Amino acid sequence: MPVAPPDSLSLECGEPPVQEFDELSGVDAISSENAPHAWEIPDRLDEVLIATLPARRWEVEPGDVVALPVTVFNNSRRKLSARVYVEGWLDERWMVEPYVQASLEPGERITLELNLSPPRHAGTEAGDHPLAVVVRSPEEPLRMVRLGFTLRVLPFKRLALEVRGMPGPAAWWRRALDVSVRLSNQGNCPLTVRLEGWTTTLAASLRLPGSETFILPPGGRLHAPLRLTVHRLPWIGLHSRELLFTVRACSDEGETLAQVRRSVEVHPILGLWQLAAIGALGTVAAASALLLVVVSVLLMRYAATPSPAVAGEPAPAVIVVALNQPLASAAASSSAPARSADAPRLQPDSSAPLVLPDQVTAPGSGGPVRALAAPSTDVSAPPPGGPMTYAQMFQTIAAQYDLDWRILAAQAYVESGFDSLALSSAGAMGLMQVLPTTWREWAPVVGVNDPFDSYSNVQVAAIYLDYLRTQLARQGRPEKEWMLVAYHWGIDRLSAFLAEGGDWQTLPELHRRYAEDILRIARTLP
Repeated sequence: MPVAPPDSLSLECGEPPVQEFDELSGVDAISSENAPHAWEIPDRLDEVLIATLPARRWEVEPGDVVALPVTVFNNSRRKLSARVYVEGWLDERWMVEPYVQASLEPGERITLELNLSPPRHAGTEAGDHPLAVVVRSPEEPLRMVRLGFTLRVLPFKRLALEVRGMPGPAAWWRRALDVSVRLSNQGNCPLTVRLEGWTTTLAASLRLPGSETFILPPGGRLHAPLRLTVHRLPWIGLHSRELLFTVRACSDEGETLAQVRRSVEVHPILGLWQLAAIGALGTVAAASALLLVVVSVLLMRYAATPSPAVAGEPAPAVIVVALNQPLASAAASSSAPARSADAPRLQPDSSAPLVLPDQVTAPGSGGPVRALAAPSTDVSAPPPGGPMTYAQMFQTIAAQYDLDWRILAAQAYVESGFDSLALSSAGAMGLMQVLPTTWREWAPVVGVNDPFDSYSNVQVAAIYLDYLRTQLARQGRPEKEWMLVAYHWGIDRLSAFLAEGGDWQTLPELHRRYAEDILRIARTLP
């Protein structure tokens, strides 16, 4: 694209020049030795601003810098400012600086340097580019000098070769394997590419079903099919063998542009399992009839033997949560923020069992079927009347924010152990250990004011989890694992970690284990 000229200047005529030229013959004499070719941008000379270039043809390697020394002479009786820039059809990114400018006293001559640097990628077309150096002066807006020149961008070759779609192992029922070769011309000039391939053994061959020669323009890509045929398989072997093959891309001059080496597995005709089966069949054929009868009886007895009961095995560890316990009343927790660190913690009623018989289940067993009260229409507060259990609270609030109530219950267990009066050293409060800053931001949204009330605390935690899930979904991380990590680590720290290229494997172990523990516990809940 053409480079925009400098800002528009006011049209005022300057003073007459100091030197006189006979019909610009002096100016012609200065630039005649560097006159442009007919197909270049034509020159425009001036008797006040006189500019010259030492050459009219320049070459540059993409990625390098070419410096154009422009000599400017002030042929007037007053001080002038000379602004020098390049115009023509070129990318703005080629210009290191849009223009250079300097002030010249009457009769002063100065050399200014313009730097051009075409980037090294396929968009920088190789070949001749007609351009022009333009010299203007704000003090003499009607004066302009234009010197045409040619910038030759030298070609460079860069080809990317990739073998995709690696098939499974070769076997006696599948000897022909089809793969795809992807070519990408990352240079700035067209390439005539010839593909060839070979294997490390005569037992296999490699060929292209289609054409072997391709023409790729700069930035062009194509996919070529490649067929690997295994003619002879090993007869006997305990393990698969590796077959190496090579694919090479050459130019029309025979220059190697790119080369890759890959391997496929080749299964023997008689492998480990086939040999074992043949040995077993031989053993059975050589056995006597009596042995066959004994084996049959033993197999029948073994099949009739009942499998050991699951109860006899060591019971797996389960996380028991008192989901059927009633919620702690808001009045009982109103004094929680003011209690001291050494105040006794509330203890559950020793006469009531923490775990009911229908609450203890093994993970994956599905758990007992329990009838839960349906959530009320108004999910912003506990239902009036009878007390609400923890299970009903989590189900009601989770339905309001489209969350999994089992995850809320497991998070409450991990955060506070179902202690609605918990207060950490960092100031985290209540059942879900909500930080004061989070409480001040989200409590007014849901209309609650007591962080040590179980229902209010879970409501704030749920709406905050919903907010974290929405923010992470916009970043392409909608999974619930990331939502839990953001709750534990902070959304700002997690966003910065993801922006730097972090993933689940490089996540700090503390935060990763926090999310994994909660999801593991949630899966054990019936």
